[in-house]
Amino acid sequence: MPPVSSGAVVVNDSFPRRRRRRGARAVASVASVLAALGCASSPGAARPAASGASPGGAGGKDWIWWEAEAPAATNFSSRNPFEPPDPHSAAGLSGGAWIGAYEPGQILFLEYDVAVPQAREYRFYARKFWRHGPFRWRVDDQPWRVVGADAVLLDAVEIAKGLSASWVSGGGVKLGAGKHRVKIELLEPNATVAFDCFVLAAGPFVARGRLKPGEKYGNADVPAGWFAFEPDSDPFSAAARLDLRWLNEARAGDGGFIQARGDAFVHEKTGKPERFWAVNVSGDVLGSDAADLGRYARMLAKFGVNMVRLHAPLWSGKDFARVDPTKLEGLHRLVAALKQEGIYLGLSSYYPVWLNAGGVACFDGYEGDQRPFAASFFNPCVQAAQRGWWRTVLTSRNPKTGVPLGQDPALAFIEVVNEDSIFFWTFKPYQSVPAPQMQILERRFGAWLRARRDPSLARTFARWGGGPVQGDDEAGGRAGVMLPFEILRRRDARARDTLEFLAELQRAYFDDAYRFVKQELGWKGSVTGSNWITADARVLGPLDKWSNAGCDFIDRHGYFDPVHEGPRAASAITAGDRYDDALALRFESNKPGVISFGLPIMDLAYNGKPSTLSEVNWPSPNRYRTDMPLLAAAYAALQGTDGLFFFATDGGGWAQRLAKFTIANPAALGQFPAAALLYRRGLVKTADVVAHVEADLPGLYAFKGLPVPDDAPGVDGGAMLDAAPPPSASGPTLDPLAPLAGRVEVNVAAKAGGSSKTKDLSAFIDRNARIVRSVTGELRWDWGRGVMTVDAPAAAGATGLLGQAGELALTAVHISSGNLYGAVLVVAMDGNPLASSAKILVQVMTEDANSGWSAPGSGPREIVDVGGPPLVVREIAGRIRFKRPDAASLRVTPLDPNGYAAAATTPLGPKGELQLRPRTLHYLIEK
Repeated sequence: MPPVSSGAVVVNDSFPRRRRRRGARAVASVASVLAALGCASSPGAARPAASGASPGGAGGKDWIWWEAEAPAATNFSSRNPFEPPDPHSAAGLSGGAWIGAYEPGQILFLEYDVAVPQAREYRFYARKFWRHGPFRWRVDDQPWRVVGADAVLLDAVEIAKGLSASWVSGGGVKLGAGKHRVKIELLEPNATVAFDCFVLAAGPFVARGRLKPGEKYGNADVPAGWFAFEPDSDPFSAAARLDLRWLNEARAGDGGFIQARGDAFVHEKTGKPERFWAVNVSGDVLGSDAADLGRYARMLAKFGVNMVRLHAPLWSGKDFARVDPTKLEGLHRLVAALKQEGIYLGLSSYYPVWLNAGGVACFDGYEGDQRPFAASFFNPCVQAAQRGWWRTVLTSRNPKTGVPLGQDPALAFIEVVNEDSIFFWTFKPYQSVPAPQMQILERRFGAWLRARRDPSLARTFARWGGGPVQGDDEAGGRAGVMLPFEILRRRDARARDTLEFLAELQRAYFDDAYRFVKQELGWKGSVTGSNWITADARVLGPLDKWSNAGCDFIDRHGYFDPVHEGPRAASAITAGDRYDDALALRFESNKPGVISFGLPIMDLAYNGKPSTLSEVNWPSPNRYRTDMPLLAAAYAALQGTDGLFFFATDGGGWAQRLAKFTIANPAALGQFPAAALLYRRGLVKTADVVAHVEADLPGLYAFKGLPVPDDAPGVDGGAMLDAAPPPSASGPTLDPLAPLAGRVEVNVAAKAGGSSKTKDLSAFIDRNARIVRSVTGELRWDWGRGVMTVDAPAAAGATGLLGQAGELALTAVHISSGNLYGAVLVVAMDGNPLASSAKILVQVMTEDANSGWSAPGSGPREIVDVGGPPLVVREIAGRIRFKRPDAASLRVTPLDPNGYAAAATTPLGPKGELQLRPRTLHYLIEK
């Protein structure tokens, strides 16, 4: 899982860089204080807002705004160490200034007099320096409310190098009309803090830097041919014409726990099958209050989401074995909010990357920030800690719902460990795994050998030959463990025994975790093991999947990553990085000029289990991201994939700028509604099995591997394979394009005897024309032209390089695009064929970017400026012609980004054509 970052990133270099003034130098006090704090430049921070709002206090119908630097009373010094170093920095602050302090040695306070226009409930928000300066606040003599250092950052704007300002929410308060005093008090005497402004808002509040409620950046600085994407706050009223909340249950869990039956998920009580169109969210969301979580859940349900994967550690600081009570409270709030909107929860609570293992109990031998990859597979202390978390989480009563999570079917999935495998390169015996941990593993291996091979380790060592390896200790009952690379290189008797031991070790870990959660704790939901790749997709990949097969379903991750190089390129985009665009539809890769058929959306179903993709994204920077939702939805439906989890949201609304992995933008979230309908309602058929691949444990332990070619998909999380097929592999070879034609199965059996079977796909895969057709006849992937089309009774669409494709004549509609790249999807909301449907959703999109993006040139090139808010979208051009007798009488309503009517309803007209509006992403077509 790539780490979540708030760094800004955009995806197109076809418009000029916005010019701005910069100060000649930074004020020394700011630089010195930031140096003392160890601050570095904020990753890809957004440029300051370009609002024309006047400084000073302000108010509106639903809000009161005031400046932090003008208190009625305070003990802050008049000297602010974070004073803006130049006019450019000051322009990022409300009123051009803020108030701050650096280790004052006393508890600081601020007091303000505010005039409240009418009695009602307000929510308090503060704009402050990053996570610094935890504080408490109250109005008059009401109870104090604490805003901790872990408060959710609702946005981030760089004020100076290493200095950013972010909005945080402080909760609600009931106020009468008239004058009130607001009191702010820091929680630490040596706090580092800076406050810019505050707001009390009675209605929805969208954090937009220094912009006041209702203000927008506007189009003044937007290049020709683009428009600013700045949706209004969504009131979630009944006036919305597009709202997919009806797809979900009234409350998540009404049909019982989500359980695996055969190769699908069903509701326990009703037996109704369920697919999950889902998103990821990080642990920051646990700091949100019930009101913010309610709005987050409502937005997701509106866009077709029915599950959220919470990907976050729940332990308390260095106390690895203890669940943090504050995080547990946040988890309870999240579950309650999601449940109300019919959205299930998947829980991912352990990822070795989250832990600096040095000095932490259970991790003897680790130092500093070492990450304990693979330790959970063999370390009893780690396993006991995990079981302690699950016991606490599943048995603690949720005060918001009245029942423990273990009895609440709204908790659908539990994941044992994220992105870890004893068969991946991160498992490095005697290198990344220190000696005290290796001794645990060596003893386990020695005991396994005595039980499974020979009571005498001496005879086993002699049988192996080749001399001892590090860790061999006959007297101590220990056998050394080789690196995965060494196992694959040697392929001798010792390597075979080691391979079998490690596979059974990992299988036992997942099986034991499964038994604990399902039997000892009595939880009736669904468990998955892990979701990672291995050091060799053919030999180790299927063994890794077999080790997970004792759980309810098989999970994997997949990202389509173009060229992106830089010091922090794994998590953020910064000026000076090098990147290049890549189009998945042409199988372009992160190696210029090299194609790879191993896209993450290509699924292989293992051992008759349900299959999920719990992290998927086309990360930025890359202009070609709009095709992701349609490709994912169409081919997941074709292949029978049971869950798609897009990575990631931040627990808020629409993003103000693009970051490395954000999906709350027009290219991703803006393409959710029609794609979710297609996938969840089965508007594209699931194909028959076109390939069944058999493998067996004896053959895998003998390094036979799977019979797949170099560029096979999905075998190991969609990773591109770069090794030659094992010489001992036998049977039919899996065509790497087979998953684009139909369903592909892999079965890893305990014993040999099964046979692989592959359908003749020559009628569906044309390498000369560079086209793959699905066996259902509904999908067509033209990688030569970079275009994919959907032509099903209740769904029609296209994505890719549409401007070069000419008019696309599909059965129910003809599509013509005036944009080089984009996506068009037309779906029947009532499930009837498009030829007769009474309610049709049309969804379109081109490209989005940050304002001010600059990366001149083509091919791998340097990012000069990552830009910032507002998001901008290339204007849409084209038309859609409906092929049905009553097309002229159909009525069309353009919709805004929140699903409300953006213009009057009009007939399509005599030609039955919808002329696409430059700034409209969704339309409702009705009889």
